[in-house]
Amino acid sequence: MLGITMFGTAEVMNLGIRLGLDAKLLADVMNVSSGQSWSSLKYNPVPGVLEGVPSTNHYQGGFASKLMLKDLGLALGAARDTSSATPLGSLAMQMYQIMCDQGFHSKDFSSAYEFLKQI
Repeated sequence: MLGITMFGTAEVMNLGIRLGLDAKLLADVMNVSSGQSWSSLKYNPVPGVLEGVPSTNHYQGGFASKLMLKDLGLALGAARDTSSATPLGSLAMQMYQIMCDQGFHSKDFSSAYEFLKQI
């Protein structure tokens, strides 16, 4: 679930910033509304929004994207074994695979924000 919510948070933050919104203000609004998630509140992917998270350190440290990809693979394997539909999990796994293929493998999974800025 975290891989999915991080991509959602990164997507919304990227859109809002491109529309001219201040990143900290956007995060504040998200975090007092239905957009709140752990990814937005405690681990925001946009540099400068929060202190002490990987986004403020060039996405170094934290939980590597390649590990998120591995965990999503395990979850999707369990889903296949139980015939459970996981369309969002499948999409998140595809996105993390592309990220890893493009050099984000050792960066924290919140680098999804930087990845989205580039595509």
